[in-house]
Amino acid sequence: MGFGRIFLFIFVFALLEAIVLGQVAQTIGWPVTILLTVLTAMMGSFMFRWQGVETWVRLNNRMQQGEMPGVEMVEGVMLLLGGALLITPGFITDGVGFLLLMPQTRKAFASYIVKKGVMQAFARGPGQGNVWVYQRTWDSRGTTQRAKPGQTYEGEASSTGPVVSEDRQGHYIIEGEVEKKDESS
Repeated sequence: MGFGRIFLFIFVFALLEAIVLGQVAQTIGWPVTILLTVLTAMMGSFMFRWQGVETWVRLNNRMQQGEMPGVEMVEGVMLLLGGALLITPGFITDGVGFLLLMPQTRKAFASYIVKKGVMQAFARGPGQGNVWVYQRTWDSRGTTQRAKPGQTYEGEASSTGPVVSEDRQGHYIIEGEVEKKDESS
């Protein structure tokens, strides 16, 4: 998505938000509209803290069990986005922000995003630990491809940091990047 499209989206969205704000103010008056805007920001702040603590606890529990907290990480991003949208003045942003902060809708959105292949964790055999894999790959032309579990690519690996390190529980962490060779050359 180019800069022009992003700018156009932001401009149109801000224009729609101003129109809705003006229509609500004409209907119920400016003082009540401003009060509602401040109240939604306060409610959003409260919901953000409450839901954020719950999500943080679930994320830590999953990590303590050695599992990939994919849904919880996506929920954390949604909480940040929802909180920011509720602080932003306007009723459209408030509606989207509340959708992202409500546990039922946020969990459904996060599960959908993880299930669609943004990232997935799958277990190996006993004693071999977990393998965490981002399931999108890009070839040398920059086009995205969906990787399949167990799929391997020829290429070269390089690392700028330590090649192998250990976490606090003694699991090995291998850092580096993988670049898929263009098969048409």
